[in-house]
Amino acid sequence: MIEQTFLTGPQVQARYRRTHVTIWRWVRDPNLGFPQPIKINRHNFWRLADLEAWEAAQAEKSQA
Repeated sequence: MIEQTFLTGPQVQARYRRTHVTIWRWVRDPNLGFPQPIKINRHNFWRLADLEAWEAAQAEKSQA
């Protein structure tokens, strides 16, 4: 079984040094492609692997 790491909203905010409002704007912006959260017991979590893939894609865009 593959073990996945999940981040809470506050952990995502700390990772990007952004407020919860900014994170939700990113989630709602289809052009940005920010990963959607997963709901577990009414709480939002993001897969670390999804966030890292998004970061890599952003780095590629900035170098192009």
